[in-house]
Amino acid sequence: MKQLSVLPLLLAFSGLFAALPARAACEIQLSDPRIDYGEMTRGELLGRPGNALTAVELRMGDPRESEITVICDRPTPLKLMFSGPAKDADSYLFGEQGRATLTLHDVTLDDRPVTIERAGTEAAAMAFSAGQPLQFRKEGQIASGSTLRAKVTIVTWLAADATRVSERKQWQLNGSFIVSDEG
Repeated sequence: MKQLSVLPLLLAFSGLFAALPARAACEIQLSDPRIDYGEMTRGELLGRPGNALTAVELRMGDPRESEITVICDRPTPLKLMFSGPAKDADSYLFGEQGRATLTLHDVTLDDRPVTIERAGTEAAAMAFSAGQPLQFRKEGQIASGSTLRAKVTIVTWLAADATRVSERKQWQLNGSFIVSDEG
């Protein structure tokens, strides 16, 4: 008699678990988690193309590129964001006064090209924006997959006044990429 009452209870629990949506377990890999511009003088910064003595900010160097890979244990719609201290709507704090932009591009989901969408705007390349996740579309529909590959281009600027220093200074961009399977 005990077995009969336990069996319906187990079936009820298994039905309950089957009704709950399964979440994908995902891992993020970054080809180069540290980008080093090396030591530079103000004179070297001013000598870079596009930088001028009268500029309000100076670009640190050439854009740097890193590859990002997201691997999930099952196909799922993905959202990707960069979480870090924001400088403004389209850039992140680089050091105390500088800024950095991070642009995602060349995105594939399970080796198929996809577009990037944020807040109703869709494009092949898009800058990360604080608090706004990027999601991915294929032929106008939210795309699902288990492996996302893309490139991230990082461009950094320093406030011109911040480059007038009497000793060695170090500037950093601190943040992390966050993936969500809540498409």
